[in-house]
Order: sequence, then structure tokens, then C-alpha cells
Amino acid sequence: MEEIGKSYKRIDALEKVLGQTKFLDDLPDENFLHAAPVYSGIPFGQILSIDFSKAKSYPDFVDFISAKDISGENQVGVIIEDQPLFADKIVRFVGDVIGLIVAKSPQNARDIAKLVEIKIEELSPYFTIDESRNATEIFLHDSNLACEHQVIRGDIETGFTDADLIIEETFKTSVAEHYYLEPQGCIAFPKTDKMKLLGSLQCPFYIQKAVSRVLGIPLENVEVEQSPTGGAFGGKEDVPSELCARVAVAAQKLGKPVKMVYSRKEDVQLTSKRHPFQMRYKVGVSKSGKLLAAEILLEENAGAYATLSSVVSYRAAMQAMGPYKIPNVKVRSKSYYTNLPPNGAFRGFGSPQATFGHERIMDILAKKLGIDPVEFRMKNMLEVGDETMTGQKLTSSVGAKETLQNASERINNNIIQNNNNSHYLEGIGIASCHYGNCLGAAGWHLDGAGVNIKIRKNGKISVAFGLVEMGQGAETVVAQMTAQALGVTTEIIEILPTSTIHVPDSGPSVASRNVVMTGNAIRNAAEELLPILKKVSAEILNCDQENIEIKNCFAKNLKSERKITFSEIAGYLHLNGMKTQSNGWWHVPELDYDSETGTGDAYFTYSYATQIVKVRVDRLTGIVKVEKIWAAHDIGKAINPAGLQAQVEGGTAQGIGWALTENFKYEHGKAVTQNLSTYLIPTAQNTAKVETILVEDSEPLGPWGAKGIGEPAIIPTAAAIANAVSNATGIEFNEIPMTPENVLEKIES
Repeated sequence: MEEIGKSYKRIDALEKVLGQTKFLDDLPDENFLHAAPVYSGIPFGQILSIDFSKAKSYPDFVDFISAKDISGENQVGVIIEDQPLFADKIVRFVGDVIGLIVAKSPQNARDIAKLVEIKIEELSPYFTIDESRNATEIFLHDSNLACEHQVIRGDIETGFTDADLIIEETFKTSVAEHYYLEPQGCIAFPKTDKMKLLGSLQCPFYIQKAVSRVLGIPLENVEVEQSPTGGAFGGKEDVPSELCARVAVAAQKLGKPVKMVYSRKEDVQLTSKRHPFQMRYKVGVSKSGKLLAAEILLEENAGAYATLSSVVSYRAAMQAMGPYKIPNVKVRSKSYYTNLPPNGAFRGFGSPQATFGHERIMDILAKKLGIDPVEFRMKNMLEVGDETMTGQKLTSSVGAKETLQNASERINNNIIQNNNNSHYLEGIGIASCHYGNCLGAAGWHLDGAGVNIKIRKNGKISVAFGLVEMGQGAETVVAQMTAQALGVTTEIIEILPTSTIHVPDSGPSVASRNVVMTGNAIRNAAEELLPILKKVSAEILNCDQENIEIKNCFAKNLKSERKITFSEIAGYLHLNGMKTQSNGWWHVPELDYDSETGTGDAYFTYSYATQIVKVRVDRLTGIVKVEKIWAAHDIGKAINPAGLQAQVEGGTAQGIGWALTENFKYEHGKAVTQNLSTYLIPTAQNTAKVETILVEDSEPLGPWGAKGIGEPAIIPTAAAIANAVSNATGIEFNEIPMTPENVLEKIES
């Protein structure tokens, strides 16, 4: 039985549905001390004094932990070293953590934290990109420019000279909150000169490095284990390094386990968000509809610290003109520091914002040229043999046109007939994208991953992998891939919790890299184990190895048809002291990329997608209802089709929220949309019917031909909705969210 391509129920689903899964805050905590953050209530200023004398008088008070207690370095910047673990001189946003109160219960820790008095000399803050860019005196860091990237290719001036039509437009996307169901949390367990961390997280190796640095102890003395994690979406990539390192400092000083779990209010105020972008596009085309030149400025609000802005800026720049052929480009992508909470990783990593820009301009161009938007995209879409906007030649697995064809074929019977007397306006919108798999040239040095596969004496197989299950169904596909590689069934596969002690540094669980990286590492491990399994089977069945077939948990002599079970093989291995485990590893091939010009191989391969949406706009209230989404995704090879469908349905739901209802607001740097009564994520009534169309254009370097899906699932959605609302109303919507108030204002004006 083939395990690859079969739809499996998630192996972790039943326990989670029944409420049996033990998340971090479900663990008994009688032996833990509890911490709560003490953070700045103003967005920008110099710390003058910290007084915790009132806190000390509280009966449950244990200690106040701050920068003075750090035995290593007071630094937790992921890429750029700009972020102190504890603010000790300057605070740069409302939520900048100055210290921790440690108490005997979580509620008392929060209550005591309010008693700490901090005197701060306020400075004038910057909240917007424009304010930060135009600053001339006081800066948040050495300058207000956190990072920048560019793509310069071809002759931009000649391209515009040859163009018959040049369009210039500006676009804006908004900040967005992850709103994972489980808030950030961790527990630190001190062990003499070692430290173990257990947390709700997605990048254990980031945490290992951060804690080692802050505590000043060797990397191998820090163990990080992931507890079952109730959602992440990128929000638990870098932020848990801060939580874990702070709690580790407390545990190291006190010599006792310390636990900290954020309240929802703390989580919303203190943690990273999706970068808001403002974008300027200038694009030239021929009258026949051929893209000739594009000059693009992407500006991102990084927040108070750079965190992962460099990666977001890079990815947005590399994909700023989408899955289209265009010979002349000039892209500048710049992230600016502001006095808002840091903006970091969020599903798509800058690609949803860039896609909003390039897909809105594609629709506007098509309209000006009088060409159908599907036909216009088809004229310019990448195929095998073409070069991307960075000049990367595509040699295989380019299913872009097939996604466009498959999605557009589904809308033939959805005729829109609006009239001036109608209460509702209907519209169809389309958006396509390409998404670079894994970390790309900028993060190539981190782009390897490992597994450890052990054959147990009882015939079970345990698998430890370096990336994580955070709600996306990774455990299920890892079990499928292991079973396929070793000729067994998923029922005998046991997935171990992700821990830094089981596997080598496998980089971050981001960039839709789990299936590709882990699958290839599994195949690498199987290459060592399979010959041993066949040798043992041949010995037991008294035949030549070439006559052995291992399939469905049996080894069979193809000549005699005699069989033995996998359990028998496992028992024989252990009885005779033979090799029963293997470490697998895979690293993305080196990429030929020029960082100065932003040209060359930005990623080793790309996933492609086209989403078409049908919307209904209430012209009296401004409410937009997304009625149907046709989502065609080139995923190389479907490992678990049911899981892929779930990813697309979840991703499009998030895209609907970002496009229409999620209106995150700050007042003087303080989040005022702190809960689900004010920050409106889609409910079941707000989501759409989704028809998922899987396009399988096999990737030679992917395991069994597979590519990533996690982030492409959300990337085109908001752009397609904006195009549909523009189509319905005849008004260009170049900014999200398109709340009822915003839509109604545009219609009435």
C-alpha cells in the first residue's frame, strides 16, 4: 500500500478533540515558581530608576529579575544585535520588558508586577513609516533604517521607454495579530550548570542559542523541548527566545523551576505582528499586454527591534512582481524602526503584502489595456525555461499556468450581472503568486534539517525530527513519509516530541519547509537502514537480498512468496546487536545568488498558486461576504491530500480576516484591540466555501516530488478579495482591511 498520496486523519487529532492533549498550562505546577513581565507603559524613553520596594512587601514575592542578573550577554536579537533581553537604559515600545516578578502563583506575580515603579524620561516616538524615515535627530538605534534589500536587473529606463502604457499606484497593507489559541509560555528547569526549557514554540534551536548566550553557558548545556503547541503562524518563531531566556535567567538565579505564561492581553501587547507595508508600483507594458519594466518601492514598519524584518524584507523584494516574466526591474525594500511592538514572522513572511501589490497592479493594468485579467496573467506567467524577476532560470516544477487554468475553468458558470438598483453587488477577483520554498539564499546557511529513526524491539519505529508540529499536521506527514521510505505502515510509526537533544540544529520551522526538509532527511536515513533490513530479511528467509521486497510491514521472498513480519525483523536486529537506528540529514543545494544586485537563484524551487474569489458587497452597509474561493495550488506531489485541503481552508480563512475584518489598532503605541470582541477574526459564518484544486508538478529535489503549502495557502487570498471588491464596485481598493466603514465610504464618495 502506498503511503504517499493517501489522505490520513491527523494522528494527533483524537486526543486534541477530546481535550486529552496536555498543553503547557495543563501541566501540574505545584513545584514551580511563577513569573510575570514588568514592562514599559510608554513607547520611547530613557530609564531613570527602577523601584520594587513595594513589590518586596507582598507576601508571595520571591524576587525581581532584571538585566543585572544576566550572567552572559543582555542580547536576544535574532539576526541584528539590536534587542536587549531586559531593557536597562532605553525603552522603545509599550511592552519592552524591563524585568520579571517571580512569585509563588501566576496571579500574584501579575499583581505584584503592577507595584514596580519605573521612572522614564519620555522621548518623542515614531509610529509610522513616514515619521521614522523622515526623522533627522533622535533615532531608535544608530539610524531608523533597520534593513534593506534590492533587485536590479535589466535596463529599467529602456523598459519604460519601450512601454505603451505606464501605470503608477500606491498600496497599503495593515498590521495583523496572529491570535493563536494558546498564548506564549515556557518553563525553565535548572540543573546545576545546565538548563532545560519546555515551551510552546516553533524554533527550538533559536531558543537554545539565545539561552546559551544570555546565561553564558555552552550550547550543549541547554536542552529545549517543544510542548504540544496550540498554534503559532510565525508568532512563536523568535518571541519564545525572549520568554525562555528571561525565565531561564530567573531559574538560574533562584535554582528552582520557573514558569511564565502570558495572559491574552500581555500576549497581544508584547509580541510580534505582521508587518504593515506601504508600496509604490510603477509598471510599464506593451499594448499587447507584455510586461516590460517595473520600479517598486516596498516600505515596511519593523517596530522597535528588527527581529525578522530582514527576512521579510528579502522575501518581499524577491517576489515583488510575482510569477511573471519581466526583463527590467528595480526593487527597493526597506524596513524602518518605529516605537511599536516589533513586527516579525507571520504566515507568508512578506509574500502576502508583496502579492497584494503585484496582483492589484496586474488587475489595474489589465483593465487599462482592455484585456481579460486571466488572459493578461496567462500572457506573462512563468513556464519551464523562463527566468524569474531575479534572473533565476526555472528548469522544472513550474505549475503556475496550470493553477491559473484550473482555477479559471471553475468560474465559467459564475456570471456576474449587477444593476444600479440591486441591493448587492457581486464581483470576481483573481490573484496568483509564487513562493520560494525554504529559507532562500539569505538564510541558506541555516537551511538544513535532520531526523533520527529508531527501530524498536517491539517492531515499532520512533522518529525524532528537528522541525515541529504546531497545528499544521506535520506529525501525520512525517509518519507517512517514514512509512513509505521503510516499506511499513503509518500505524507502527511513533513521533517523538521535538527536542534539541535528539537531532542536530535543523533551523527554524518556517518558510513551508517542513515536508521538504524532513522528507529528504527521512529518505537519507532510510538509505542506511534499508540495506540492513533487506540483509536481515534475506538471512531469515534464506534467499538473496535482491529477491527481498519490503512492503506493508512484511518482507517477502519474491521467488518463494514466503513472508516475515516487520516485528520479526526488528526482533532479529536487537537479538543480534545489529544497527537499529540512523540519523538522516538534508541541506538545500548551494544557490548562485548576488546579494548586491539581488539577482540569481533566490530559492531552490517555488510553489505556485492561483486563487479566484466571488464576493457579494452590500452597498447599503459596506459589508463584504466572500461566497466562494477556488484555490489551485501547485504542491509538487501531495503527501496527504486531506492535510493539504485543511491547510488551504485555514490559510484562506486567515486571508479573509486580514482583508476584511482584522483592524488592529494602536493608540500612542498601546494596543486597543486586545481581545476577540475588538479584533475580529473570521468565524465559521465569515469564511467561504473553498474548492481546493491540487496541481502536482513534481519537484526533482523534493521528497517524492513534494513542495510546500503552509504559507502559499494564505498568500493570494487578500489580493484576490480586493480585486473582486474592485470588480464588483468599479472602485479601486488599494488598501486593506476593507472594513464595512471603509467600503461604504468609498461607495458613497
